[in-house]
Amino acid sequence: MTEQTRRATRLMRIRDVLSRRGSVSAAQLADELGYSQRTIQRDISALESELGVPLVFEARRWKLMPGASMVFGPVRLTLQEARAVYFATRLMLRSADERDPDGISALEKVAEALPPGLAAHMQRAVTEYGQLPANTRYIETLRRLTEAWASNRTATITYRSANSANARTTELDPYILDHAQSGTYVVGFSSEHKEVRIFKLDRILDVDLTQHDFEPPDVEHIAQQLRRSWGGVVFGEVEFEVIIEFTPAVASRIRESYWHPSQQLEPLDNGGVRMKVSLPSLLEITPWVRGWGPEAVVIAPPELRHEIANSMAAAAANYQSA
Repeated sequence: MTEQTRRATRLMRIRDVLSRRGSVSAAQLADELGYSQRTIQRDISALESELGVPLVFEARRWKLMPGASMVFGPVRLTLQEARAVYFATRLMLRSADERDPDGISALEKVAEALPPGLAAHMQRAVTEYGQLPANTRYIETLRRLTEAWASNRTATITYRSANSANARTTELDPYILDHAQSGTYVVGFSSEHKEVRIFKLDRILDVDLTQHDFEPPDVEHIAQQLRRSWGGVVFGEVEFEVIIEFTPAVASRIRESYWHPSQQLEPLDNGGVRMKVSLPSLLEITPWVRGWGPEAVVIAPPELRHEIANSMAAAAANYQSA
């Protein structure tokens, strides 16, 4: 290996460590990479002067400049991997209701790296993405929360809940930033509520990054709690045993899909299918059941059965002749 190759490898490894750990001292870099501190210091200077990587030196530690982008190396995809990326893009677009310029830029770069046949399809998806309505406040909120989330930095957010017209302010340690069918959410510890809460980005009015860092807890445990809900974005302390029977007309559609980690499917004598799931909340599954209309009958729990029955009766009343 030539010295030029060794140097390029060191630079990439330093870049990866800074991206992964947030901040690190030259001594720690030297120890982790197995080089002298003098060599590491020269490499850091090269990252700044030759490659234009924006770095900050604070408290004897190096870190990326807040909000700065880090250019990563090229990704090589096989044809089948490229197809998987294209499918992921299509899924994202189905749930997107606002234009994300950062997402568009990323997809354009991916399109450039794809085989010509797939690149044309990806570019079509990019064009569709660019036709969505713009929401400057949402994008600014998303960008600031991304910075706080990626750097373990506490943020001050002003938000308005779905059931209140009054805005409130809290300090938030963002643990998880995720996108679901119903929107984009941030999960983290709220100082006002003194517990982990979920906030929908559409309801966040303002975000300011503080100078306080936080130590994230076991994020996987929180993610597992979220996966227990129907849509992946609801916490709940109770356990609802939901039983729904579907008619033969939609039984094959129910059987061919994976709906929830706890699902159990049982055939019915009439050709239909019974679904059983355990959920911490009924909030997300209620509109899903309504969407099946007369093809789904809730057996349990009673509160879900009553809610569906009442809403179906109210909907039918809207179509009755005067």
